[in-house]
Amino acid sequence: MNHPILVENENKRLTLRLPLLICFAMFAAWQMGMVYFSGQTMSVDGRTPLPIRVGDVTVLIVTGYILSIAVMIFMPRIIVWAERITASAALLSALALFLPLSPEMSAAALYVQYFCCCFMIGFETAIIIGLFSEKTAMIHLTIAYGVANGLVAILQNDFIKVDFTVFKAFTVLALVLMLIFFWKLPTGVWTRTVKKSDGLAAPKRLFAGILFWTVMSCFVILFGNAVAETFTHGVFVFYLSSAVFCVIVYLLWQKLGVVPFKSFSAVVAIGAMGFVLAIAALYVPALSLAACALLGIGSMGCWLNPLLGVLMLKEYPSRFIMPGIIGAAFIAVLIHTALLDLFRYNWVVLYVTYLVIAVSLVILYLVLAPYLMFTFLHRQADSVSEPAKKNEAQPVQMPAEAGSGILNWREMLQANAYDRLSEGELDIAGYMMRGYQNEEISEESRYPLETVKTYRKRLYSKLQIHKPRELFARTEKIVKGKEDSL
Repeated sequence: MNHPILVENENKRLTLRLPLLICFAMFAAWQMGMVYFSGQTMSVDGRTPLPIRVGDVTVLIVTGYILSIAVMIFMPRIIVWAERITASAALLSALALFLPLSPEMSAAALYVQYFCCCFMIGFETAIIIGLFSEKTAMIHLTIAYGVANGLVAILQNDFIKVDFTVFKAFTVLALVLMLIFFWKLPTGVWTRTVKKSDGLAAPKRLFAGILFWTVMSCFVILFGNAVAETFTHGVFVFYLSSAVFCVIVYLLWQKLGVVPFKSFSAVVAIGAMGFVLAIAALYVPALSLAACALLGIGSMGCWLNPLLGVLMLKEYPSRFIMPGIIGAAFIAVLIHTALLDLFRYNWVVLYVTYLVIAVSLVILYLVLAPYLMFTFLHRQADSVSEPAKKNEAQPVQMPAEAGSGILNWREMLQANAYDRLSEGELDIAGYMMRGYQNEEISEESRYPLETVKTYRKRLYSKLQIHKPRELFARTEKIVKGKEDSL
């Protein structure tokens, strides 16, 4: 059966309805609609409302990120209360903007908005990763985010100028809806994290690849915003296309069974094409809005990152996963800022740099995709009920409740083997397709390391393969069938 910690955490996960998720998604709308794009001055993540000083905003952004990461590492159980308190402070500062304040006091109220937003960024991700079921996370990151991005597009609709009073009113409404969501969340429920004594192992290389993906995908949305700002109506088109494609990904999942994981490579490839058009638009301005539309679609590679965090936490519930993802995003922000300063007056070089990163992201996803899809589709079915003891090379019996999913991929491997595979060899195959290395398999399964190596050699010989990735070709039909059934 699943490890007790994994079972406990699974039972804590929440299934939430779309209206409540839309309330939560107002954070993204507030962040990108009010805080980062309400003026004309370039800053770390976008534009800031004047008369705020960009340097001060940068300090607040850095401070908010760092404090958020510290809370997630050392005091994760207070996150829901921290969200309630911080959103309340942001709401009070938003209401203060309607008062006849001096310029200094108005600036102070806006500074509070900035700090609260950046402090809450990590907590938003933590709630999705730590508390949402996979289905709830996918609904939130597609259709709810689609609504949020649509609102950002409306706020940035520079075809018809939106008065700053509208921005202030929207901020109040968004924060009220967010507070409704935060007060609906349970406060005494949080993910239990693993200790070394718990006998769980992490697929370290796979996790490292996911974190690297997070950094790279954050570049796409940061760079996309930066490019969109340079074109008339660019920000509006960027977020409108992102909103539309979020809805498309949701409909593909609901109507055709194409899980959002399958959209990663497509959206990033489209984003890469957006950077190509952005370079061309420097010479042919008519291509500028088409470039922004493609970049908006590419931004979904970043919006869907918490879904990878859900997968990581369900595989190995480390307390460093959630802060690690936010830390990776923070690193992307810092590098993005440095690149903007370095190439601010050489747009061709800057856009080519963006393009190289986007193409690298596509390649990275193609490397990670088989492991992610197998883990996503078979994680629960592929768990073992009675791990073998360290000194016994006995086959591990699979749980009866796992159902036909396990038998299907195991039978597929058997059908492609030149000699019958043992239960132990099939166990090792499952771990390998989830990204585990030999030492990690031994720690996770309790097979002795030498037994793992022996089973692995036999597996390769019987299947006539030479690399772990070749295993996926033997289960491809079953994986496709599982995708279609979701």
